[in-house]
Amino acid sequence: MTQAPRASARYEELEAYRGVAALLVVLFHAYQFTREGTAAQTYLYEGTPLHTLFVNLDTPVAWFFTLSGFLIFLPIATSLLSSGSALHPGAFLLRRAIRIVPLYYVVILVVWTLRYTGSPENWTDLFEHLTFTHVFDSHFIFYTVGPAWSLGVEVMFYLLLALLGPWLHARATNRAAPARVRLLLAWCSGLIALSLLAKFAVHAFMPTVPRAFTFGPIAHLDSFALGMLLAVIVVTRREQAPLGATARLAVRLVALALVAFTFGLRFQVDLVRTFAYSLSGLAFALWLASTVLAPSASRMARRLAHPVWAHVGLISYGVYLWHEPIMLELAKRGLLVDPAPSAFWRNALVLAILAILVANVTYWLIEYPATFLRRAFDSRGRFIDPYEQARRK
Repeated sequence: MTQAPRASARYEELEAYRGVAALLVVLFHAYQFTREGTAAQTYLYEGTPLHTLFVNLDTPVAWFFTLSGFLIFLPIATSLLSSGSALHPGAFLLRRAIRIVPLYYVVILVVWTLRYTGSPENWTDLFEHLTFTHVFDSHFIFYTVGPAWSLGVEVMFYLLLALLGPWLHARATNRAAPARVRLLLAWCSGLIALSLLAKFAVHAFMPTVPRAFTFGPIAHLDSFALGMLLAVIVVTRREQAPLGATARLAVRLVALALVAFTFGLRFQVDLVRTFAYSLSGLAFALWLASTVLAPSASRMARRLAHPVWAHVGLISYGVYLWHEPIMLELAKRGLLVDPAPSAFWRNALVLAILAILVANVTYWLIEYPATFLRRAFDSRGRFIDPYEQARRK
């Protein structure tokens, strides 16, 4: 029986993937921390498959970029391919700022105040974090809040789309639909190729690769552009039947095989290490494709929409930003966490629980109220005067 295409272009259930990725990164940092109680700095599961799994759980950060590329570029691609209105850069950046800046600034300011004195070096760190430019500084990139490097990268991608969106719209105007599709596919593929070539060149010709490149925008542009590419594919297939169950299973098996390949060889083969985040982004893009190209009532969609996963996805931004500062503050005070390898699972549980609790509080105090700010601006980013609006009514 042929299934109808998805009736809605919204994919709220995908936020659950952010929650899963955030919890995996929490597990990674708990595992990374829980080896400092031994002189040899050994992990609990050293030399076992579990060790291979846990030391690779930093790579799901690429999932954030791929998912953002998909969700953010989807309305842009829809507008471009349907001859809709062009992206307004100011309004776009304003909406993204309302989403990420309030909680980010609170976390950075709180952690910086607790951790550092007012030395000139630390003021430089604060300035760079508040302007998202720490991602270009190999010295400060992991200061204050280590995972915040990915927010600096994300902001650079927002700036890229603010520039690229209107330009693509101008180029696509008056072109036939197939030509517009080819234009978008070419640009997405070009961004992926640029990132891959840059990584290959840097790792081939530089004896020491700076952190600012490894964790910088160019190195992770391929994961973001993979999400953009998937958005184009989804828009072009919108009126077609969803992928069948067999095809979705095949895509997921390929994604899992890519993950196994990456995890198994990352620390044995230098080329795999170089492209570990790229492979993780590709694996997730395939898995994501099997989700968004499925019927809206598919089993996967229902699982992702489960209230527990939906809520974890809702607060995942806070979980991601708070968990490392919580862990380091507890360790500094000798509370609840223990650096001995045998304490790994206890540490992971404590860290996950506390990060979720704190993230819940800051979601309702900071993130949720900030969403109302969007209503104060129109589609072009201009402030809406409520008194003038009421007078006109």
